[in-house]
Amino acid sequence: MILYQLAKRLAERNRLQHNIERSEGNIEALVTQKEQVEEQLMTQANMWKEEGQDEFMLAALAPEPDSLPVNESLY
Repeated sequence: MILYQLAKRLAERNRLQHNIERSEGNIEALVTQKEQVEEQLMTQANMWKEEGQDEFMLAALAPEPDSLPVNESLY
């Protein structure tokens, strides 16, 4: 489950990076979302390295990318 979550966040990060590179307007919201996803990736990876971490605790600290706010007007 943890690898699946990491893969989803990495895919989300790559999608945001692609959108940032293609955008010609204000990219501040996209950059903020990308930074949030990167922070979640690092948090999750660090917790994965530590033994004895509960998966439920991990889910509480790093919500699924689908639950992140998305500014629809940017896509």
